[in-house]
Amino acid sequence: MRWFYSGSVTKSAAELDRLVTDVILAEDFNPQDLRGFSAAQELKRMDECTDGSEAFPATDGWKRGTVEIPLPKAKVQHDSEASAPTLKVDNVYYRPFLASIKAAYQDLVAGQYHFVPFKLFFRGQHPPSPIHLRIRLYLEAYNSDALIKLNDEIQEKARNDRESRDDPEMEYAVAPIALYSDSTHLTNFGVASLWPVYYWIASLSKYIRVMPTSFAAHHLAYIPSLPDIIQQAYEQQYGCPPTAAILRFCKKELIQQIWLLLLDDDFVTAYVHGFVVECGDGIKCRLFPRILTYSADYPEKCLIACIKFLGHCPCPDCLVQKSQIHLMGTKNDMALRHSKIREDTPWLRAMLSRVRGWIFGRGYAPEGKHIEGVLGATSTSPNQSAFSRRLGQFGFDIYRTLVPDLMHEFELGVWKSTVTHLIRILTSIGASAVNELNSRFVEVPTFGRDTIRRFSTNIAGLKKMAARDFEDMIQCAIPVFEGLLPAAHDRIVRRMLFRLATWHALAKLRLHSDTTLTHLENITRALGQAMRAFKSKVCPEYDTRELDKEVAARTRRRLKKRKDTKNNASTSLPQHTESENHDGERVQKEFNLNTYKFHRLGDYPSSIRQTGTIEGTSTQTGELEHRRCKQFYVRTNKNATFVSQIAKHQRRERFVNDIHQRMPGAKEPARKHSARRLFTRSTVGPLQLGPDDFEPLGPTSPRDHHRISDDQRHHVDIMGFVLENKDDPAVDDFARKLRCHVVERLHGLSDPSPSQADTPHYVPSNQDLAALRIRHNRMYIHKRMLVNYTSYDMRRQQDSINPSSHNDVMLLAPAGSSHPHLYARVLGIFHVNAYLAGQGNEEPTLLHILWVRWFNIDETAPWGLDACALPRLEFAPLDDDPFGFISPDQVLRSIHLIPAFAHGRSDVALPGYSLARSDNEEDEDWNFYYVGIFSDRDIFMRFLGGGIGHQQIYSSVSMAHQSTQDYGEEDFESSTLASAAREEDLNEDMGYHEPDGPAGMDLSSDDEGADVVEQEAEDEAVDFGYTPSDSDSSSDSGSEKAGGEDEPAGRPTLSIVIPPRRGTARPIEDLRGEGDDMEDLYYGFAAP
Repeated sequence: MRWFYSGSVTKSAAELDRLVTDVILAEDFNPQDLRGFSAAQELKRMDECTDGSEAFPATDGWKRGTVEIPLPKAKVQHDSEASAPTLKVDNVYYRPFLASIKAAYQDLVAGQYHFVPFKLFFRGQHPPSPIHLRIRLYLEAYNSDALIKLNDEIQEKARNDRESRDDPEMEYAVAPIALYSDSTHLTNFGVASLWPVYYWIASLSKYIRVMPTSFAAHHLAYIPSLPDIIQQAYEQQYGCPPTAAILRFCKKELIQQIWLLLLDDDFVTAYVHGFVVECGDGIKCRLFPRILTYSADYPEKCLIACIKFLGHCPCPDCLVQKSQIHLMGTKNDMALRHSKIREDTPWLRAMLSRVRGWIFGRGYAPEGKHIEGVLGATSTSPNQSAFSRRLGQFGFDIYRTLVPDLMHEFELGVWKSTVTHLIRILTSIGASAVNELNSRFVEVPTFGRDTIRRFSTNIAGLKKMAARDFEDMIQCAIPVFEGLLPAAHDRIVRRMLFRLATWHALAKLRLHSDTTLTHLENITRALGQAMRAFKSKVCPEYDTRELDKEVAARTRRRLKKRKDTKNNASTSLPQHTESENHDGERVQKEFNLNTYKFHRLGDYPSSIRQTGTIEGTSTQTGELEHRRCKQFYVRTNKNATFVSQIAKHQRRERFVNDIHQRMPGAKEPARKHSARRLFTRSTVGPLQLGPDDFEPLGPTSPRDHHRISDDQRHHVDIMGFVLENKDDPAVDDFARKLRCHVVERLHGLSDPSPSQADTPHYVPSNQDLAALRIRHNRMYIHKRMLVNYTSYDMRRQQDSINPSSHNDVMLLAPAGSSHPHLYARVLGIFHVNAYLAGQGNEEPTLLHILWVRWFNIDETAPWGLDACALPRLEFAPLDDDPFGFISPDQVLRSIHLIPAFAHGRSDVALPGYSLARSDNEEDEDWNFYYVGIFSDRDIFMRFLGGGIGHQQIYSSVSMAHQSTQDYGEEDFESSTLASAAREEDLNEDMGYHEPDGPAGMDLSSDDEGADVVEQEAEDEAVDFGYTPSDSDSSSDSGSEKAGGEDEPAGRPTLSIVIPPRRGTARPIEDLRGEGDDMEDLYYGFAAP
């Protein structure tokens, strides 16, 4: 049954292999146990796993409930709201909230919960200052200010207001809840949908929470959609169909009534007094449930917060007007966010109660002028929030829990609208510009296992693109868009793209510090300036019209609106549709900055400080959990009761998983990645293996720097290889260079950071070269190399280097270099068996070697935060010794190099045919390459500086140091402000002046220009299919330094300030096992 409830729904060949391996060949498998087996009988036994006759008899099992929503009517008066007609909504499937929380804490995974939140600090040096700084880190929800504050309140209660029957030693702790809800389509075709509510225990590490296989998500309820019978019921009651305003009112009422059902008296009692439970770690404690975050897209937030969708004040967190949103990042804007915060106050609750009395007692329309006169200034709906009604009196504010959503607000919001308008601009220039954009994206190489994927051939069409596709686009956009616009506009666009990519990289970091949050705050201000400069100086110069996709979408909306309008039901449609219009008749489109999603960018730094990094609160985790519901839907009979069947399947799956986890020695089978090739070449070189060549590669120890096979079945004669390619410049002096490298390695004197820098090198003598013996004069060729490294957030990661595909690597540059890294392209991976004759020990030593082609830094192209440009490289010319050999120990990790398309190709660096190129490169190289510093977050932090997991925390040539090198430690923040000031100077030069701010801003004022519809929010129920990037692999890997070398003196440390936990169990973060320490230091840079 576990095999049935895991893996793929449509059983493939891989699933059949898993059946044989994990089930039939399991040690405890006995065919006799299957005598008389019946799947239906086993499913029934699971449903009846405890005493009782209900389908879900457990206290935390699924129940079916009913809610009623009142039906208002303009100019129809009732004695009270209670006497108004109601619509009964049946088949609300839910689990008792408190009982499900208790079950979550009794689960085995509760042993990994962090019951005591704490502050995490980093101690290290920030050059040029010699002072060792103590910098606050933000990694998990239990490092956040909000959870620490909640814990302080509970501990205050434990000291001064304990429950009367509690033992003095009983621990009091917070049970932080992270909520998520969103509707999802269950099929690609059809109308079947589900509106689930999930929650996670925020005390669990986000690295576990985000994995669907961890079963950390708890399904709380399946919200029914507003039933279609509301039209008939309303018309039967009042004699006319409901208006759109009435339907909006009823939809908000539905979700609030369901939340009233979930937030029952038991939950409210536990909220105030806590509940006693024996947790999975064996400690009995009193827990106090607290809703820490609520993740949702914007339409869902409007339903939860009871505000108008894209209203006068569209933000659920503050009362900034829509007409002033374009000023995002300015001082006035940031001040308004704090001074005009949206709050759930007793006055608001009393006003909503009075307004609802007017709606039902006086017959006022829910969105009529009387109601708007009271609530319109703040865009508040006349619906009372269930959270406010149940928990508002205890200080809970639902507005503070609605955290930013990077996937919908930036990747599918700000960035999608920006790149769409850039494509509109290219379309207005001509079809050739769009074709050039498509061809460039196609030529962008892939990176990592799935970090940067292959782009489609018609990327400008923006068809069927998920959030991950837009993320890939922003990470590679700068080289692709370079040179497509006139020079003056190109400069502005590239600066904007750099700001967008920098903001995205910073916002999506899994580990933040006060330093990176300061960078994020400053880049947010600079981004606002760059976006306004783009709108004012570039956009007006082009006649931008709808794209084909937008024309088709507008036509569908128009036809749907006509179909849904009952008055036009008998009216025949015109003979032509908008999709048949000529290009000249397409609607003109302007670039709109007055959108909620653009406004929300200014809230990310404060949100990260309050509730933890964006990774832990992203709706991406909920979107991944939707896949489970879709898998369950396939197993239903797809009739009207499919929701109850999904609930049963969810319960059964968790049941069999819990049994499996409690079995002795239970272990999840190793994840097997697909053999899908992300990058292919037409042929492979003589020192490369093809995709079908077999090469055994055993497991990689996390303590090893790298892993290369020792297999010797694929070999090449050295002299034969040289003679066969004697006319190739890449093979020039190949044998002598190889022998010199091997001698250096055997002497143990190989430079750890080879370069062309003026550093003394050991040069083997002729006598040393004569003493070298290479067994059989052979090179043994290998397919790939696995490189282990520690990422910036102290996680073990691994890169795969393959000479025929992902073959660009980075190395640490020597001290004093003008650039932090060296770059090379791996042409071959092989090993030789060699020794030095006359040394006494003539047993051959196996040496793994990389044959590389070096890149040079283009010193004429400035890069970094101030220049708003990527580092630019070029192949070393023939007179600069461009080919050589390095030890695998010198490789830091792989790097993503993107061709500088605007600068073209040539064979200047390497004339004619060469093995150093693949056949599809046509004997030419790109003149320049850009370093993809945004391709993943670890690479970005290596260039920005400050990566806690990196041995070289700050470099004197990192981007962070470049922007602060003229400032002392006290002026660290002002450094980026100076950069922003230079940006203002640039805007002045271009004739753009930022407004002084919303002086005298009044909430009751109206602005005609604020009624711009944000069309991007209409299609947010799409199945995004989002997958984590940045090599989110579970494979073991090691630290940056190989062989467990001693760490340098003055190494950085992590400091964890954590109060001692009551009871016998120790906190997970007690890294040295000293549970009584108030401050625990962790030395080194590997993950604990």
